[in-house]
Amino acid sequence: MPTRCAALFVFLILFGLTSPSGAQIYCPLPEDGIWVNPNAKPKEITRIEIESSCHDGRVDTRIRAFTSCIPRDCKWGWTAAELRDGGGLQVALLGFLGGKVIRVRRFGDILDTHVLDIPYDRSLPRDEKIYNLQRK
Repeated sequence: MPTRCAALFVFLILFGLTSPSGAQIYCPLPEDGIWVNPNAKPKEITRIEIESSCHDGRVDTRIRAFTSCIPRDCKWGWTAAELRDGGGLQVALLGFLGGKVIRVRRFGDILDTHVLDIPYDRSLPRDEKIYNLQRK
């Protein structure tokens, strides 16, 4: 019996982490992996890659997004992501002519992806789109 308790204690220390809301989190996160949008139009999200790992009681996550460009997809580079209180992740990507805030949450085999395009020129409108990406 003491061996089981010790094993459970070690498991909880190594894998039982908590989110900002205090909920239990296990690594890798459900959103971890490669997600694709096979119907992407120009300038839309074509792929999102998510990596998560647990270290010393914290969850480290990063996201890399790709948008449809010609002749090949443009990539935004790896950026640290934040855990959201209601579940899922959020990342802010900055580029030369604007930025994007991407919020993702997994529902079964779908990654619900909300993208807010923020132009640097404040006179231009912000554009929000929702994509349902599939696990690759």
